[in-house]
Amino acid sequence: MQYDPTDPQKKAFEENAAEFRAFDDRIRSVQDTARARLADSGWDPGDDTQGTLRCLSCPCPGFEFGGFQGRCKRSSCKHAFINHDLPR
Repeated sequence: MQYDPTDPQKKAFEENAAEFRAFDDRIRSVQDTARARLADSGWDPGDDTQGTLRCLSCPCPGFEFGGFQGRCKRSSCKHAFINHDLPR
């Protein structure tokens, strides 16, 4: 494993990090919109004091780890992790 990257490699890492930051910002924006849309529709899943990571794409009560390729294991959900209400 190379721990002393060359200048072109440093530039590539910096560009990758910038793209991932932009991707993360976009995911947060989509999640904020999804939360607002559900609230506007009257959806009230109740108080989430347990940190269950409720799904924003279906009424799944919380992300269940162990699903195929990192998806929710619940048979009624199966959405990707990022579809769930992730903490900031």
